[in-house]
Amino acid sequence: MKKWFFLLMLSFLWILPLSADTRASSSTTQGIPRITIPDPGYQFDPAIEGDVITHEFTLINSGSAPLEILKVQTG
Repeated sequence: MKKWFFLLMLSFLWILPLSADTRASSSTTQGIPRITIPDPGYQFDPAIEGDVITHEFTLINSGSAPLEILKVQTG
């Protein structure tokens, strides 16, 4: 009886990681977002303090899932 229980538990522990791999691969087929920035850098001209300066950056979602931008900060 103990031998059968041991073999059953051993087979269960062997199959468990295999089932986790199939779940992980199915989530990758749903797609992932991928951001592409054609021109990521921009050199601003000198300005006087208080001037408002703007520049538009183009962001492209080259992935296969919706891209959500949750936070933007300067570097």
